[in-house]
Amino acid sequence: MAISYITDINLNKNELQNAVIQNLNTPPSSPAEGQIYYDNTATDKQLYFFDGTSWIPVSGDIKRVQITADDGNAYDVTSGNFLMTISGDTGISTTLSGSQLEIDLDDTAVTPGTYGSSTSIPNFTVDQQGRITNAGNNSITVGNATITYEAGDGLAYNNSNSTDGAFTTNQSTNETFTLDVDNTVVRTSGAQSIAGVKTFSDNVVINADLTVSGSTTTKVSETVLIEDNIITLNSNETGTPTEDSGIEVERGTADNVQLRWSESNDYWELTEDGTNYYKIRTSNDTDGFATTIAGAANTSYTVTHNLGTKDVIVQIYDINGTDATVYADVVRTSTSVVTVSIGSISATNDLRVLVSKIG
Repeated sequence: MAISYITDINLNKNELQNAVIQNLNTPPSSPAEGQIYYDNTATDKQLYFFDGTSWIPVSGDIKRVQITADDGNAYDVTSGNFLMTISGDTGISTTLSGSQLEIDLDDTAVTPGTYGSSTSIPNFTVDQQGRITNAGNNSITVGNATITYEAGDGLAYNNSNSTDGAFTTNQSTNETFTLDVDNTVVRTSGAQSIAGVKTFSDNVVINADLTVSGSTTTKVSETVLIEDNIITLNSNETGTPTEDSGIEVERGTADNVQLRWSESNDYWELTEDGTNYYKIRTSNDTDGFATTIAGAANTSYTVTHNLGTKDVIVQIYDINGTDATVYADVVRTSTSVVTVSIGSISATNDLRVLVSKIG
């Protein structure tokens, strides 16, 4: 019968003498942080405390060693001298003495220490279960891959299933090795097709021609610098031209504007509202007409200009007298003809009629 306390006991710094920690062969259930017990099983014999998450052994040099054998059983090694044969035809055994663990292969003790030398590496052949099946001096073999070292010559790697990744070095000539890789790796030379989206975080310099085959090229930066003094648009046109071409300005919520070459009209034009386009006039434009009205007694003259519009300006001036502007009655009879009506002119004074097209 044990006395049950439901409150803390304060010994006021007095000694607790001849006390024994609770002996159990399994940890207490629902432990509180800081709780302790002594595991009195024959294979343990340790004091444990609970850190709030798990039971931690209070021990000396060796905390706990657990070995899982080929038979599927787990073996705990805690202290003292321990000899255990795991399994297998080779008779593998382990010996624990103090803090030193020895592995016995075919009854030959192997004491921990330095193995091999600075000029060669051990050769271990490992099977699919991870067991060492062979030992040598100059290479390591894992599966189909072998790394071989020859003192003074360098290092060689080979894979018996494929030549991908094979390389050799020459230590005596300080040779750097060349590593062969498959087509999933980007190479520094030679033609290669690269798929997938690639993001470059730093500057990109292209020392040869750049060909973009996509239908849309988006330039996000604010500044574009082009050394070429000619930009060619519609560069894929090889037959009779049909496409207008020019420069369009994005104006946000306002209508976009354009400066373009009109193929249907064969002249440059611009728009200020995105709808109405106006011809950009040049010094060689023939959108005008001039004729002379000879001095006579007629009061009405028909002037045929053939400009194809009534949007014309008509000016008249005296070319034999003062060269002053003469005002007359002008009627736009049709898109090709204007009628000029005047009172009368002297037989010696001719009039010059100028007709110019608008737009």
